Amino acid sequence: MTVAHGGTPAARGYAPLFILAGSHGSLHWAVATFYFMLPFIKEAFELSYTQTGLFATIIHASSFIANIPSGVIVDVTGRRRACQIVSLALAAVGMVGIGWASQYWLIACFVAVVAMMNTLWHPAAISFLSASYADRRGLALSFHTVGASLGDAAAPLCAGVLVTLLGWPGATMTSAVVPFVAAVLLFCVPARMGVGDDARTPGGGVRNYLAGLWELVGRLEIWKICLMSGFRGTAQTGLRTFLPLYFFAAFSEDPLWMGILLTVLQASGAVATPFAGALSDRIGRKPVLLIGFLGSATVMLALPWIDSLWVLVAAVGIGGVFVFAVRPVIQSWALDMTPRQLSGSMVSLQFGTQSAFAMVVPVGGGLIADIWGIEYVFYALAGAIVIAIAIAGSIAESGRRPD
Repeated sequence: MTVAHGGTPAARGYAPLFILAGSHGSLHWAVATFYFMLPFIKEAFELSYTQTGLFATIIHASSFIANIPSGVIVDVTGRRRACQIVSLALAAVGMVGIGWASQYWLIACFVAVVAMMNTLWHPAAISFLSASYADRRGLALSFHTVGASLGDAAAPLCAGVLVTLLGWPGATMTSAVVPFVAAVLLFCVPARMGVGDDARTPGGGVRNYLAGLWELVGRLEIWKICLMSGFRGTAQTGLRTFLPLYFFAAFSEDPLWMGILLTVLQASGAVATPFAGALSDRIGRKPVLLIGFLGSATVMLALPWIDSLWVLVAAVGIGGVFVFAVRPVIQSWALDMTPRQLSGSMVSLQFGTQSAFAMVVPVGGGLIADIWGIEYVFYALAGAIVIAIAIAGSIAESGRRPD
């Protein structure tokens, strides 16, 4: 793997990739821990499915609000390292606040902080990796996503143990240690290692940046990628929000078993992600995405018909492969079409679209669950993936855009 610029391959190597992947995992650890706590928060505050789903809507609304300015800050200033450290530290503060808060609106405020910091991370880290490992972009972004999946996988199992020992407030506050430690470690990494530094190509100032951004958002293929990502993201958001609630309602209220289920979901995605990214580098993004989308829709349709706990665990593991492994492939396809100096803004545009779609899913799914039953949520999620398949089919598989 070579480095596009900003350092020799020997100097940079794989170290920044692994450091950023691990730090990324700590942010997803925080978000996954909160999703795990939703059934306990629902019970403690005597909430409906719609009110519980509103917390997840707040996560994505906050992400949507933070997306555009975060991309602009990264592209114009190039202060990637500072953005990453701040995002980790404030995410830790938000987790402590969630566990400390005793009112619904206070929890919502701290949830928004965690979500915004998770958003700030992505343009800084993904644009750095995309430029530094341009010849193996799919693989590099896959390792970054594996870090997220490992955080997502470890959090539920650990949270299940912590809830059993400390209750949900204590477990949430204790979980803040992980992003805080990641912030300290990233701050202490020597600058010469080139972790999260300025890997952008100078764009000629704000005026040229804005001109390039205007050209980017005027391209139909870019918006197709974003819409496809948005519809696929509804499945991911819906699964993370409603699978714990469905498990509690239909199978068991045991936090350890729920932790095992959610760990299987994320761990299976973590295992499959590097293979999906590397395969997309070899055969193209589109074929890999279509396989992932078809598998995701099939699993979503099957989940409500399963009445065996062991079969459910197996199906969720298969679903994790299809739902989560395609994330870096979509990111790579978008960045293949984007000039390097606009990569942070492209990431923000894509994640902003996902957040806009995801805002509707928790409340909309909560209404569906309250009116018809929670199993109908999964049918709706499968429908969204079918739309993503149609959009993906309309996008031409093309080579990488010259920088």
